[in-house]
Amino acid sequence: MDVKRTDTGFTLVLILPDPERDYVIEADASNQAVGAVLMQDQGNGLQPIAYLSKKLDEAELNYPIHDKEALTIVIALNAWRCYLEGRRTTVYTDHCSLKYLKTQPNLSRRQVRWIDFLETHFHYDIVDKLGHKNKADALSRLAHIAAIQVEGMNPLLKGLFILGYALDPEIPLAEKRHLLQWDIDIAYRKGSTKIWVPNYPPLRQLLLKEYHDVLYAGHFGSNMTLTGIAKHYYWPHVAENVQNFVTSCDTCQRMKSSKQKKAGLLQPLPVPEQPWQVVSLDFIIGLPPTTSGHDAILVVINKFSKMGHFIPTHTIACTEETAQLFVRYIISQHGIPTTLISDRDPKFTSKFWKELMSLLGTKIAMSSACHPQTDGQTERLNQIVSNSSVQRARTTSPNGTCICPS
Repeated sequence: MDVKRTDTGFTLVLILPDPERDYVIEADASNQAVGAVLMQDQGNGLQPIAYLSKKLDEAELNYPIHDKEALTIVIALNAWRCYLEGRRTTVYTDHCSLKYLKTQPNLSRRQVRWIDFLETHFHYDIVDKLGHKNKADALSRLAHIAAIQVEGMNPLLKGLFILGYALDPEIPLAEKRHLLQWDIDIAYRKGSTKIWVPNYPPLRQLLLKEYHDVLYAGHFGSNMTLTGIAKHYYWPHVAENVQNFVTSCDTCQRMKSSKQKKAGLLQPLPVPEQPWQVVSLDFIIGLPPTTSGHDAILVVINKFSKMGHFIPTHTIACTEETAQLFVRYIISQHGIPTTLISDRDPKFTSKFWKELMSLLGTKIAMSSACHPQTDGQTERLNQIVSNSSVQRARTTSPNGTCICPS
């Protein structure tokens, strides 16, 4: 079977190291991160054994470029020390001056420590290589590290940031305390790629709505909303602001049910030994219909891995149709489960369904009457799916056309 390769001819499949052969490392550093790839020639040219990427911490970000490139070599050799000790290693870098690291007359104490560590544990040679030919160049510039580019910011949003910085009385104090750093009119939290959001209510409200109210946000809770914002933005007391915003959301108050824990002791179901050994079934019915006529969802959850299937169906679907969906989407992909957990829906209590499960060798475990907590995991997921579907329908169409799989 042919091995897939990139446009540069570099294989995408990792190989196992051969302890009897020498190693090759290509290393590179950017302003914010370092990257390296460990390779070996086992008769088919250089092939990768392992990749490495690491974001620089607050102190390392202040290193000069010479030290950042040297730090990359130290990190790479130390990370793969179990392979490299006792073998000759060639290190390629696009920083030419590192060839003279061991012979340069003036060394800082940091460089002395690094050289002492390298000379004690490794047999290595440093060779310079053009940056565009260095395979580690991409590893030091990962997409999620360089995701926030000021040049790509919406002009209106950027204008709100600039106006907010001018009106925020807390910005000079933050600068005095060295809490932020500037780059093309945009402030970032010191030592981070997160944009510092000024104390400008229209801007903060806009960001909160983007991560909570819009169609793809789904009106999730404060934790998930905060997680989305915290990936790219920061401002003091952001968690408190998110909590207050979500708590006061009119749509959430109208559409979501209470999550208050019921009185009494919980009786959790046993944890299965393997995936798709125990599954749970339930329906979400009465949804606004799609263009294809579906107005219900059959929810099937794997109790082991929590993986779920959301199968479009109809509220009036009969037992035979439900069985066909179960065989088509679950059994054909994951095999026959040993236990099936469901409520006492007439479809699941019918003679046909019981006979089918008996022939398949699947045990039926039904919840207690009027006690949905028996299958609380599926019921909780149903709430999320139902809330998102209805909220999206209200957002996209005054007629209530629901967005669900079809």
